[in-house]
Order: sequence, then structure tokens, then C-alpha cells
Amino acid sequence: MLAALKNFKQLDAKNKYLFLGDMFELGNEAETEHQAITDFVEDNFEEGIYLIGENFFRTKTKSSHKFSSFENLKPKLKTLQLKNTTLLIKGSRGMALERILDLI
Repeated sequence: MLAALKNFKQLDAKNKYLFLGDMFELGNEAETEHQAITDFVEDNFEEGIYLIGENFFRTKTKSSHKFSSFENLKPKLKTLQLKNTTLLIKGSRGMALERILDLI
């Protein structure tokens, strides 16, 4: 995920939004790795940070929007104005974050 975030940061685009879902395959490192990703995005992106899933929900954040599940994110998605926005949607397959595209 970190590689995708670094590449996304390099894109010459305005209005970048991140939708990041839990990474299920991390085992005992889950808490540490989710916090590291949270810290990276908050240090490198000013706004439009959406973290989805139980692991991300437990991270310490300064400005990110956190949701414990996709179901909790759905109402927020309906309010976002994402015209002319570049999105990064990334997470474990089990998060099925492609559902975001059906709601925006």
C-alpha cells in the first residue's frame, strides 16, 4: 500500500482523495502497519483522507475521516462532491472497496 501511496503523491493532479481499506494479511503487525500508513497519509496529503475498516478505525489520527465499516462510510459518500477529483481506492480484496464507485 505504501508504494501505491507514494506513486499517488507524485501525480500532478488537484483534488486528490484517498479511500483506504484495512489490510487483512498483516497478522500481528496489523496495528503497527495501519498506524504507519495513517501517519504517512496525514503527513503527505492535506485532505480527502478516508480510512475504512476496524484496523484503520483504531488508529490515532489528526485529520482523517475514519469509518469502522463500509456501511458506516456510505452516508458520507453520498455527500461528497468528487467532480474533477483523482481517487486512490486501495485495500484488501475482502474490503470490496470498488463499491465506492457505485455510490459517488
